[in-house]
Order: sequence, then C-alpha cells, then structure tokens
Amino acid sequence: MSELEKQIETAYDYRGHVTVKFMDGSTVEGFLFNRQFSGAKQAEAPYVEMFLKGNGERRKFPIAGIESVGLSGPDCAADPPPPSVSLQI
Repeated sequence: MSELEKQIETAYDYRGHVTVKFMDGSTVEGFLFNRQFSGAKQAEAPYVEMFLKGNGERRKFPIAGIESVGLSGPDCAADPPPPSVSLQI
C-alpha cells in the first residue's frame, strides 16, 4: 500500500473533515465518505468521493491527481468530554 493510499484509508476511517491537496497545488476540504482503489472488477480509474465543506456538494476526484490527504477537522465520532454536573440541594 502506498503512502497516499494509507492517507486515504486514514481519512476514510476518520469522522471529521479532511483536506485533499492536488498535484496542481489546489486544495478542497470536506468529508471523505468513499474511496475506490484499482481492482479487477473496477472499470473506472481509482477515485475518492467527498461531501465538500460549506455546501455539502458531493464530488468525485481521481486519485491520480491527489498529492496528499490530511485530517483537518475535529473527529465527530470521538468521545466527547463528560458534561459538567452541577447538583443543587
């Protein structure tokens, strides 16, 4: 597994926003909800799918154009800190 594939897998397992940096230097931020690497039954080129931050638009990006993927937002599935409890008697 390549370093980029490891980054994509980590982003896929993460429940927060990630930032994808493309080979041309541009970036997008959003929630990476799907990834397809090359396989025997796959007809199209490997890709990732994201819901973009801000407008929630669903987009598909070819992996061949991606330079790196990083975690950039809080993990929404992480355990929240325990709530403060105030008892008044």
